[in-house]
Amino acid sequence: EHPKSAQEEPLIEGIGKGVLRDYKMRLPFYKSDITDGLNVQCLAATMFLFFACLAPAVGFGAIFGIVTGNAIGTVEMISSTAACGVLYALTAAQPM
Repeated sequence: EHPKSAQEEPLIEGIGKGVLRDYKMRLPFYKSDITDGLNVQCLAATMFLFFACLAPAVGFGAIFGIVTGNAIGTVEMISSTAACGVLYALTAAQPM
C-alpha cells in the first residue's frame, strides 16, 4: 500500500488512526531495524547516552539530598528522571 498524499488524507481522524497506519507501513522493516542495530557501535552509543542521562540525576540527587535533609535524594531523582523519560518516549510523537 502506497502512502497517501496530503490531499487524500483526512484533516481530522479518530484517535490512534495515524499511529496504526504508521505501524502497518513500518511493520515489514522491524526485523531489519533490530538486526541492523545489533552492533558494537550502537551498544557504545547506547551506553554513552545511558550514563550521560544518569550522571546529572545522581549529581543533582546528591545536592537535593543535602538541601532537603534527605527528603528528596538520589533514588528519587533517578526514579523521576526515568519516569519522565518513559513519558517523553510515549508522548513525543516520534515516527516509527
